[in-house]
Amino acid sequence: MLAMQYQITLPADYDMGIIRERVATRGFALDQYPGLGLKAYLIREAGVNGSAVNQYAPFYLWNAPLAAGTFLWGGDGFGNIVRDFGRPVAQTWVGAGFARGPPATRLRPWPCGRSST
Repeated sequence: MLAMQYQITLPADYDMGIIRERVATRGFALDQYPGLGLKAYLIREAGVNGSAVNQYAPFYLWNAPLAAGTFLWGGDGFGNIVRDFGRPVAQTWVGAGFARGPPATRLRPWPCGRSST
């Protein structure tokens, strides 16, 4: 198992609605990606909950490290990120295990400006 995340820091005046729309309209494209166990699209918004920056930071949990390599170097998934934002550094961590649970309904984004606590 391999965890992977990359962070894209955006300009302070960047409309984060563009990122929300990107996730809403394109995020499902990886739902059946071979070897992908879990994905989460994370954002930080300048001035919200203490964040100093606007940032888009997708997180993936891969069942097969080879699949992560294919994602990074062999197709439209990460290629679209590179095309739209440049090539970010992909950080990786080795995990101990992953077990798929029952299907869940698609989660909706956390409302802006609200704390999770």
